[in-house]
Amino acid sequence: MTASSKVAIRGRLAERMAQIANKAATQPQAQPPTQSPPPQQAAAPVAAAPAAATPAPQPAPQQATKTKPEKKPAKKALPTGSWMDRLKAEHQSLVRKLHERVLDASREQLFFVPTKDPQALSTLTIDSPNRAFGHDYRPVPCQVFDWALAQVTEDLSEFTFVDYGAGKGRAMLLAAEHPFAAVAGVEFAAELHDNAEMNIAQYPRSSMRCRNVECVLADAVEVGPPDGASVHFFFNPFAREVFAEVLNNIVMAYRMTPRRLYLILVDPIAADLVEASGVFARVEPSQIDEFKLKLLSPHTVAVYRSLA
Repeated sequence: MTASSKVAIRGRLAERMAQIANKAATQPQAQPPTQSPPPQQAAAPVAAAPAAATPAPQPAPQQATKTKPEKKPAKKALPTGSWMDRLKAEHQSLVRKLHERVLDASREQLFFVPTKDPQALSTLTIDSPNRAFGHDYRPVPCQVFDWALAQVTEDLSEFTFVDYGAGKGRAMLLAAEHPFAAVAGVEFAAELHDNAEMNIAQYPRSSMRCRNVECVLADAVEVGPPDGASVHFFFNPFAREVFAEVLNNIVMAYRMTPRRLYLILVDPIAADLVEASGVFARVEPSQIDEFKLKLLSPHTVAVYRSLA
């Protein structure tokens, strides 16, 4: 990789991006008073005058009594998740299997070291204070990568592609199938970096329109963006805290030298930071790409372009 196209390893920038915050009782019914049996009349002689009517007993005054409210029948607990949520989960599962078993199959065969299987970072050698913020390795589906990159409609020969959390090199080599000026990857796990280097060395050159490809073993926060126009790819490689630092490096470099930059976020976790930076605007996909991403992608994709 030439000096003009390599990704420069820089120290942490001094400034950091500001964090973005950024039951009513029922009234009881009075019970009717108990009637006492009428007093027995004394036996009267024949032709005696009728006995005087005994006055009816007065009901005792009601006393306000506090009673517990009637218990309403308990609502039946709904099953976890609505039927729509279950339908979406089943759809995602089917789409994921479609990519893994069908759509990725032909290109997966081109890798010397298989890239399709996830790998936990806990099993890898990582010399970085940000180890706890890293996410386990998982490969981006090949078609999802293509659909996301299609939203960069400019001449790719003027751009450098940078993959943060390059893993085993799948996204880097998918990018190398396009005419980028250079392709760079940043990976902080030694074993994954070695796998990426092996795949770069063995990938069929007939499939590479860009052969200027290199993967750097480094922490992403220590790597600044290239000097020229560039496309920055993130497949949710690390937590929000690290993404904020990496984004800050990109934003600071842009403000020093404005140029065309793109961010491709797959399963974004901090898109709000991008939108609050004042540097990037969301790219709206074409109707065809939007249809593909909504119906056939197991991942969410957001693409941003710099204002310059």
